[in-house]
Amino acid sequence: MPVVWKAKRVPCTTASCASKNIACLTNPKSFRSNSRPFSRPNSQGVGFGSPRKANPGLQGCEGVESTSCCRALSEEQDVRRRGPLEKSNLFNAYFEPFTSTKEEKELVLASGEQYSLDQVIYRSQNGRLLDVQHDMEALAIYGPEYWKALFDERVGKTSWPYGSGVWSKKEWILPGIGNEDVVSMYEGNSNLFWAERYGQMLGMTDLWVKQCGNSHTGSFKDLGMTVLVSQVNKIRKQNKNVISAVGCASTGDTSAALSAYCAAADIPSIVFLPADKISLAQLVQPIANGALVLSIDTDFDGCMRLIREVTSETPIYLANSMNSLRIEGQKTAAIEIVQQFDWQVPDWLIIPGGNLGNVYAFYKGFKMCMDLGLTDRMPRMVVAQAANANPLYRMYKSNWEVFEPMQAETTFASAIQIGDPVSIHRAVKALKDTDGIVEEATEEELMDAAALADRTGMFNCPHTGVALAALMKLRENGTIAPSDRTVVVSTAHGLKFVNSKIAYHAKEIENFASKYSNPPVSVREDLGSVMDVIGKRLGTTGM
Repeated sequence: MPVVWKAKRVPCTTASCASKNIACLTNPKSFRSNSRPFSRPNSQGVGFGSPRKANPGLQGCEGVESTSCCRALSEEQDVRRRGPLEKSNLFNAYFEPFTSTKEEKELVLASGEQYSLDQVIYRSQNGRLLDVQHDMEALAIYGPEYWKALFDERVGKTSWPYGSGVWSKKEWILPGIGNEDVVSMYEGNSNLFWAERYGQMLGMTDLWVKQCGNSHTGSFKDLGMTVLVSQVNKIRKQNKNVISAVGCASTGDTSAALSAYCAAADIPSIVFLPADKISLAQLVQPIANGALVLSIDTDFDGCMRLIREVTSETPIYLANSMNSLRIEGQKTAAIEIVQQFDWQVPDWLIIPGGNLGNVYAFYKGFKMCMDLGLTDRMPRMVVAQAANANPLYRMYKSNWEVFEPMQAETTFASAIQIGDPVSIHRAVKALKDTDGIVEEATEEELMDAAALADRTGMFNCPHTGVALAALMKLRENGTIAPSDRTVVVSTAHGLKFVNSKIAYHAKEIENFASKYSNPPVSVREDLGSVMDVIGKRLGTTGM
């Protein structure tokens, strides 16, 4: 069941608010839910669509803290009264070298090394990845209740470009870009699915799946690509010679997103794909969108080395996740999750990990919400890797002491078949800061987990199967409790990977039991034969 986005407010009946016919932010009676996906409150006593926790010492807006209540209300009313934020000219974003520790951060600040987002640059002076930083003091001018109300107000609207799940958070993404430069297909706003039946199988009452694959090109990559291509669009309008085309190495989903958004903006795109290592459904997308598709006899890591060399020698812009502009778009999925939970933070977030940029993106989104006061904590993060491509898992098992790139072996989770992830240090920071965990799944485990979840109404890609298999292990060993609110990130749509699903259900995968397979049954054109087959499935009570 999809999560309802927000609650309706009804007039508060307490003395100080009733005369004004306004909705009190602290009085639970002044809220009612449009509908509820479930009636059980979460561990803090607040279910989705329920009021935010009230101060038990207050009655409506009365009491010693009434000014804070009314101030929050005033901010929310301002959202509906005004158009652009009056002080939005103070908002600023820029590139800065990525840092893992406070000491590194102090050194970067002392050096003054930072770059405009309009510059074509991917690494710092000493070779570090770059990170997009925001002027948090400027953003903090507007309080947390203001941002909550602003983001809630924009959801699903047609006012360009704020109806997009990404661009509804524009001030937190690319505050300096004009609306006319934005290239959007109204990505984001994806379903946060209450996996009630699958959760019951695992003994869980609060399990959710964030369906990031329900997007324009069928994967979460759209969230980052809309930001990157929009910035490229802005730069090309200033000087078309600076960027002649945009290129990427891909295991399938990145190339689909890049080619679609570039086609929408009339920007040439070039994709480097490992030959015979992606699904036909993934391959046809960049072809259909007019990209130059290069099928190269190597793996993803080989394609990545080539695209780096090409973009260093030509005005072709690099679109892979080492470009931190994509991280800015992808972080909105984390903001969206807490927004869909009425600004409550889940206990756990489980995400498939390959090149690991998305791990850091979710961390940034949750962290930004906490730093600006919209939330008060971080979830514990779990990165799930395929056992055939698990360099982060191996590093985790060494207590973070040893990272060794590996030659990734073939996995059904082809988008995370990466042995030398670009964002390894970003992911390690995210996991250390959230007391995170790394788990792995074998090929059979990931396919079985996806097939079992499919039987509850989902249609999962193999990468989501990796995350679901990790969840099953963490439930079995007691790490995740039955009542923990847990979100599994589904990164792509299952329709992109029908070949592996067909092979699983046909029991054509060597050395697989395929214990949840459900092949079609051949039956003669005869009523008795048909009834016999139905009877075997339903039993006599179902006839």
